Amino acid sequence: MTLARGGAALAAGLVLGALPFWRYAPLAGWSVPHADHEPHHGGQLGMVGDHHVEIVRRGGRVEAWVSDAWRRPVRPSAAWAVFDGSARVPLGPEGDRLVGSDVRAGGAVEVVAMLADGTRLVIAFESAAE
Repeated sequence: MTLARGGAALAAGLVLGALPFWRYAPLAGWSVPHADHEPHHGGQLGMVGDHHVEIVRRGGRVEAWVSDAWRRPVRPSAAWAVFDGSARVPLGPEGDRLVGSDVRAGGAVEVVAMLADGTRLVIAFESAAE
């Protein structure tokens, strides 16, 4: 084997060996699922399966955003918040978010969202109201 062929084989091996790791490379925008885990609305963000849920408590309201693995908005067919395991408040759509009244005494809040396909998303946050 010549030196040129050996160098080409080594380069090809390095490129092929690196291919599995390229999926983690940041691309323009977030084009891979689960790559964006930053809160977009200044709240707390969590994941339930392949869905993201962000919650913000302010001004006597609780707001929740539900999105898919790519952070595209998802509109649940029904949703509610449960404060400290007891006070249940319905969340209604308002723009791209779900909104309901906040229960000031509640420190822990659980968001439940029913998706059109029957999927039930449940996630709990430890969050003091602002």
